[in-house]
Amino acid sequence: MFKKLAVALDGSRSSEEAWAVALELARTEGAGLAVCSVVDPITLAGTALPSPAMAIAIADMERFAQKLVTEAVERAGRSGIAASGETRCGAPAFEIVAYAERAGADAIVMGTRGLGGLRHFLMGSVAETVLREAKVPVIVVRERERERIPAHS
Repeated sequence: MFKKLAVALDGSRSSEEAWAVALELARTEGAGLAVCSVVDPITLAGTALPSPAMAIAIADMERFAQKLVTEAVERAGRSGIAASGETRCGAPAFEIVAYAERAGADAIVMGTRGLGGLRHFLMGSVAETVLREAKVPVIVVRERERERIPAHS
């Protein structure tokens, strides 16, 4: 059914779970993976960081995104799955959709996290925007609830 899956990673627990789903789908479908991670400099816009500190923060975000992609591509390779990847900079939802189109993906796999508050109300979540904008199916993987372990008295 799928020949290539685009998977978006951001380091969150839900994106880790989306990665596990994408890896299993690729394995069962014999599909390749196109991995991306998007750096969103707008997340720093409301901070009071001076320009040099802002540049350092963005560079750190880019290094983290590249590490996510590199590790994912290597893990896929160790599992015998063809994978490629890249980092992007910009509005995450639109970068994910554009990357999936360029990569020739048959579907997009991603996690979901509520942004909450006013930002969610005004912009919607990344997953919601990808669902609206993508021309291919989008598989949104919810974060599983962690098992609750009772505290010892």
